Amino acid sequence: MNKTIPFLLLLLGFFPAVSGLCQTSKTRLQPGRLYASGEEIYAPTFGFTSKVPDGWVGALPRETEVFLLNANSGFFGEMYVFGREQTDLNRLAEDWKKGVKVTETLTLMAVNPRVEGSLLFGDVQATGNFVNKNYRGFAATRCGDKGYCITVLAVSLEENTSLVKSAAFEFLNSGTFDSPRIIDPFEDFDWKAFLSNKLMVSYDQILGGQKQSEVNLCGDGSFNASVRKKGLLKDTNPEYKGRMSGTWRVEGAGSQAVLTLEFSKKNLSPLTVNLIFVEEQLMVGNERYYASESQECR
Repeated sequence: MNKTIPFLLLLLGFFPAVSGLCQTSKTRLQPGRLYASGEEIYAPTFGFTSKVPDGWVGALPRETEVFLLNANSGFFGEMYVFGREQTDLNRLAEDWKKGVKVTETLTLMAVNPRVEGSLLFGDVQATGNFVNKNYRGFAATRCGDKGYCITVLAVSLEENTSLVKSAAFEFLNSGTFDSPRIIDPFEDFDWKAFLSNKLMVSYDQILGGQKQSEVNLCGDGSFNASVRKKGLLKDTNPEYKGRMSGTWRVEGAGSQAVLTLEFSKKNLSPLTVNLIFVEEQLMVGNERYYASESQECR
């Protein structure tokens, strides 16, 4: 992420968040996935549904509870979205105006926050050391009638402020609140869709050995892989090394699945491995794997 994020993380101390935005979506709000303009996102813990604004893309960075929106229309803008328990907006506005001393040298406060119906909004200023004077902050909170509110924190350059504010209002005002639900984030997880066209990477190092694995799992059921081993790890599954290709399939339910690789080389036996998400980290056997979009699948 870029250098503006530390500023926004400080703002999070100003506007307290509670857990839950990273829960399951109607179309599966997944950590690490990119959401295009117009795509729906759903946070069941808060009962909130909205769409990514026009000209923006969204993502839930792994190991966070803050949904990130970035402008992709030729100007700089970032918005951070999170939920909180419902509160009186007029009282919250007073808290915003008082500001908060984040460190000995940094203070954040809202300037003339306004309440209009179920919406609180206002510009946010930071004073102190290491504050980029070219950036402008903006905050807005909308509360529903089901016990929760959604907050958007935004940063932009001064010349783009109106565009970013418009996108923040669009995101909040077009959203709907339903009854909150606690949902297993993997209750309807589609392993085939998740793994298709993904590059799976793992790096393992021990005293005296190391191994790096890269596997491209393509949507047509084919795969290609590169496995490099050194030292003591050469003796771990020694037949599976170098460049390999073949076909793959996966069967699973919930947070667990079984992945089977069948190789083009006749002397290689099919390889079956267990997959499981542990605290949103993908484990293949006992190894941590990282998934990203494959550049080799067409």
